[in-house]
Amino acid sequence: MRSAALWFAHWPITAAGLCLADPVVVVEGGVVTVCSPGAYQHGVRIGQRRREAKSHSPDLAVLATDPYRDAQAFEAIVTTLLVAVPRLEVSEPGLCTVPVAGPSRYYGGERELTTHLLNLWPESSGQTPRIGIADSRFGAYCAAQTARERTGEIVPTGRTQEFLAPFPISTLGIEELTTLSRRLGIHTLGQFAALPTRAVLSRFGSSAALSHALARGIDPTPLAIHQPTQELTLAVELDPPAERVDIATFTAKPLVGEFMELLTQRGLACTQLRVDLHTEHAEENTRQWRASPVFDSETILERIRWQLAGWLGSTDADVAMPSAGISLIRITADEVAGSADLQVSLWGEMSAADRRAVRGLDRVRGLLGSAGVFTVLLGGGRGPSDRVHYVPWGKPTPTIDPPMPWPGQIPAPSPAVLHSNPLPVDVFGAAGPVAVTARGDVTERPVRLELGNGKVHTITAWAGPWLTDEHWWEADSHRRFARFQLLTSDSNGSQQAHLCLVQRNSWLIEATYD
Repeated sequence: MRSAALWFAHWPITAAGLCLADPVVVVEGGVVTVCSPGAYQHGVRIGQRRREAKSHSPDLAVLATDPYRDAQAFEAIVTTLLVAVPRLEVSEPGLCTVPVAGPSRYYGGERELTTHLLNLWPESSGQTPRIGIADSRFGAYCAAQTARERTGEIVPTGRTQEFLAPFPISTLGIEELTTLSRRLGIHTLGQFAALPTRAVLSRFGSSAALSHALARGIDPTPLAIHQPTQELTLAVELDPPAERVDIATFTAKPLVGEFMELLTQRGLACTQLRVDLHTEHAEENTRQWRASPVFDSETILERIRWQLAGWLGSTDADVAMPSAGISLIRITADEVAGSADLQVSLWGEMSAADRRAVRGLDRVRGLLGSAGVFTVLLGGGRGPSDRVHYVPWGKPTPTIDPPMPWPGQIPAPSPAVLHSNPLPVDVFGAAGPVAVTARGDVTERPVRLELGNGKVHTITAWAGPWLTDEHWWEADSHRRFARFQLLTSDSNGSQQAHLCLVQRNSWLIEATYD
């Protein structure tokens, strides 16, 4: 499905009512995240520290990040757009996406649709968006960034990958992938898209599969997205009606919890949400929101708060303020996906215990943030630490590395305990310390293992070595080592199996078998 992206550049600055020609930046965590054209001319760049930006422009105006201010001001933009198109998705304040198929037929084509949308804002308004149309949302967003004012950028059908090819790989916004790709001589999205998917998985990891699909001009939602066969909606009535954003949001919080439980019981996750607000005077305010990639309790409540702030607290003359308080809040899942495509199961099928665990994890995630709760998946790799993948709770399960031939991979079963800090030990043979040659031969048979606390264990059996030579093409990250499996027995006759790593003849216990 082709999409049109409407991007209002530097929206947080516009929302604050400041002129883009003046030196203005938005700072979050001490780092510049949005930079006005006026500040750019003075040498200020996104990513600079606040002090460095001030050194380039002493008169620089610094704004703090305020998503509610941005959402409140963006309400007028959404209201104007809904006059021209029946449906749009708000990704974030300043960026929204419109499905092209219906509106383009109504207005007579994609070029006519672009012209009509641009004419909604005269040049004197200072809020003219940049519009891009392409085969994917990412492609449309990139087209909007390169679009000329008052004309737009339309990528022909089937040519989105070709259009994206010259863009730098940093456009994907993943710093680690950008750094590693540049070291390998991959500088553009075209070079990255030309790589085989299997090679991307084995070299960059499973998390790069999403970025590889973006670079190929594909909407990379590897989810079984569909329209729900029956309406998944819940509503709450406010009595008395709420005239303040915080009161209405607080009332909506239990509703969001019930909504998430409803989806969980049916094994679904919401990818597109519709929020309807009603007043006691029959006034309505409806918005569609799209998540990246799925909604959880925290993001739903955030979108409701944004919408309330934009309607109840708007100061824009184009936004009709409600004449009464909010009397009803309704949330509806417009688009859903199977939860099996989104999150690993905890203990098999979804049971009452599973649902309680999901609610508990959602609650903890709401307290700690999106990077506070992880699940662990096993993928391809040579050692146990290479195979462990941490997935933020609620995010789609990535495509794990395929079972490729991994030279040096240790045989099954996997160890039960992976030590975060490998334990240094000494391994001796009959004549002295055991070493490993460059060809993978041991200098003598291992017979004794000494732990750091002075305890000595007898080695009753051993296997290996499994040699590994990684990143030989980079001097800084080149690693050459060997792994052994050792079965030891202490003075009491208790046996324990360890996975040991040997590098430069230094022995470490990397993991322990149960």
